[in-house]
Amino acid sequence: MELFSLPVSSYSAKVRIALGLKNVDCTISPPPGGYSTAEYMQLVPLGTIPALRVDDQYFSESDVIMEFLEDEYPAVSLLTDNNLKRAQHRFLARYHDIWLEPHLRRTFAHVDPATRNQQELDDHLDKFEERLQKLDSLFEAGPFMVGDTIGYADCAFPATIELADILLPIFGRELKLGPNMSRWREAVLANPVVKAVTDESRQATLDWMGSGGG
Repeated sequence: MELFSLPVSSYSAKVRIALGLKNVDCTISPPPGGYSTAEYMQLVPLGTIPALRVDDQYFSESDVIMEFLEDEYPAVSLLTDNNLKRAQHRFLARYHDIWLEPHLRRTFAHVDPATRNQQELDDHLDKFEERLQKLDSLFEAGPFMVGDTIGYADCAFPATIELADILLPIFGRELKLGPNMSRWREAVLANPVVKAVTDESRQATLDWMGSGGG
């Protein structure tokens, strides 16, 4: 089994955290030929990361990979056996992917002041901050997002929050977490698997920005 990913990818980090928490042995590789190249798209038609190769089968989309890992490696479940808690895990993971992270990702194009559209940037920053605050009301840290055990939903957010901690000050803002997210962040980063993946993601992002974001 081989995961195609890059350290700067928050969605790749999500899957790598899940692999680590489930103690699944998996080769981690950059996409052959590079992200969205013709060579890579011969294997993964959308050309996106992360993507997983299992024998001679390839599939992408982080939540699809996460669900596969749950089905294939049930011994260490990240969803628990409670259906309501499983639904809450999935809801929070979708909230990250659909409602929160995309607005932060769209600020990448505005890191360089020379090509910055301030109105467009402010719109995305405002929406990201609004939805980050909304997130604090969607769960009660216990200390993790769904109770006292790290799980599926917790994999989605760590790299994105670290990325926000880097990007927001560049745009004259600061990362502001509510009490639930603050408690959750402290708990999740105490896990060695999460810490290792997010540290690598953070450093890769700083290196990318230091090279001009190209």
